[in-house]
Amino acid sequence: MSSHRSIAVIFSDIREDYNDKFLTGIQAQANAYGYRTFTFSMPQTSELYTNNEEWVYSLIDYDRYDGIIFVEHTFSTHKSLIPPIEKSLSEKCSCPVVVIGSSNVLPNVIGMDNQKNFEKVVEHLTDVHGCRSLYCLGGEKGITDERINGFVNVLRSRGLPCDEDNLLYGGYWISGAEAVAKDIACGTLEKPDAIVCLNDEIAYALIKQLCFAGLRVPEDILVTGFDDSAYASNSAVSITTFSAGTHFCGQRAVSLLHSLITGSSPEPLRQKRHCVITGDSCGCGRKGMLNVRAKLDALNRRERYEMEFRNSLFEEKLYKITSQEELSLFIKNHKYLIRDHISLSVNLMEQGDLFAKCIFLKDYLLNGETAIFRARELYPDMFSFGAVQNIHILPLVFDKQVYGFMTIGYAEPEVYTLHAKQFANRIAIGAELLGVRQQFRTADRPSPALPRTEAVAAERNDSKPAAKILVMHNSSMTRVPVENVLYFESCEKKVFAAMKNGKYEIKQRLFELEELLISKNFFRISRSVLVNMDKTVGYKVDFDRSLLAVMSDKEELRVSRTNKEAFKQRLERT
Repeated sequence: MSSHRSIAVIFSDIREDYNDKFLTGIQAQANAYGYRTFTFSMPQTSELYTNNEEWVYSLIDYDRYDGIIFVEHTFSTHKSLIPPIEKSLSEKCSCPVVVIGSSNVLPNVIGMDNQKNFEKVVEHLTDVHGCRSLYCLGGEKGITDERINGFVNVLRSRGLPCDEDNLLYGGYWISGAEAVAKDIACGTLEKPDAIVCLNDEIAYALIKQLCFAGLRVPEDILVTGFDDSAYASNSAVSITTFSAGTHFCGQRAVSLLHSLITGSSPEPLRQKRHCVITGDSCGCGRKGMLNVRAKLDALNRRERYEMEFRNSLFEEKLYKITSQEELSLFIKNHKYLIRDHISLSVNLMEQGDLFAKCIFLKDYLLNGETAIFRARELYPDMFSFGAVQNIHILPLVFDKQVYGFMTIGYAEPEVYTLHAKQFANRIAIGAELLGVRQQFRTADRPSPALPRTEAVAAERNDSKPAAKILVMHNSSMTRVPVENVLYFESCEKKVFAAMKNGKYEIKQRLFELEELLISKNFFRISRSVLVNMDKTVGYKVDFDRSLLAVMSDKEELRVSRTNKEAFKQRLERT
């Protein structure tokens, strides 16, 4: 057990108000009891796929913590991760564990009263507005959800039609709302009196898509949400909703965990009474005035932070880094982009192994110095940070490969932002680029002399993967073998890799590529073009007597006069 009281929180992803309030509730109550919180989560860039981000959960050393909170409720789109986490907690964890959600394995569970609260929203539509045909939008078919159960109970208790046709499954994201709006507009789905959405985000997307399709809310269809999130208070069409009480649920979980740790009785916490918050989407309108000034201030802050992130030239500078020391200094100089934190550290693994050595880039050192430690020794001096109360641990993942992890420390109950996710993702890409550069340098380094028999054996056993580069594809980075590149071209301060299926932007400069690819049979034929001689089939003389290099795809590239003779000689040796 640690010398400082601390709680580890196992969370899915921090991305929206409903889930985030679990965490701020946990942090607030834990800080009140004198605990630090360490939150392990996946900063997903995809809604359905984790891309190995779940690896971060395997780093949790349960012996370091006084208690664990597993927020199972946040894993609704990643059900497959629940069994291994529960198994690990039941077999390896000796400290008390509290689950928010449901569990058949772990005994101490804090549930949500979503069914009863959701029923009140549906009753508002049936009893106040007289709706008789209603749809429930959201959730996954075959996965139990208390909110759907509440919807079904209200309709059946009032003798209204309710079967599978009334349940429009579409996950917990906006894609389901977009599909439903199109179906209603096209007539493939009968227009109901009202649509009850499982959260405000879905409701907001549905209202927007219905508007685009020519259907008005609430004049043509009533729409409600759930959560009382920022989406419900939008200035266009405020949404009728209900507070889910997730913040209070997080507080209850900490109260129960504290009682299990200390052997005392759980502290009785007083919950604020909630009722249906009516909005424009059902025709009732808000009971109180919207705090427009506060929302505009928040919007202006987000816009300013976004502008500062862009103006920092974060990516452009990152892609020019050539060493671990430069990367450490880069992180130190750009950590201001992550707002409100009081500590930031990045741990880069030297190998793709959970127990490999890590480079610990300490933000409080002056010149980007590093310390090396074992990956399983998670944050050896993190507990020495006296002011840090709430710490987030994010994996650094790119293209399904884990490069390490990043910690962000906050003094107050806080969740990391989208910019922190982007920061972690770009650092992983920067680590990959460092690996690419090191790969070429290692390949170019001469091997020590070996006896002939050993040299032959080494050649046979040489199974090093082909050298690869990173290219931009569909707004993301993708690895491709350098042998597939026909040529590299510099154009308008950007560098592109030309392949059979098109040209892709890369973040390395042409002169750097020339140095890295000197042993890969690449040759600069002009100031702006570096060709793969293995993909060059010959040359021809143009009408103005200039030389044209002919590539394997029949493309012709102009050779500068200063490089003409050297190109011919190189082609003859190829």
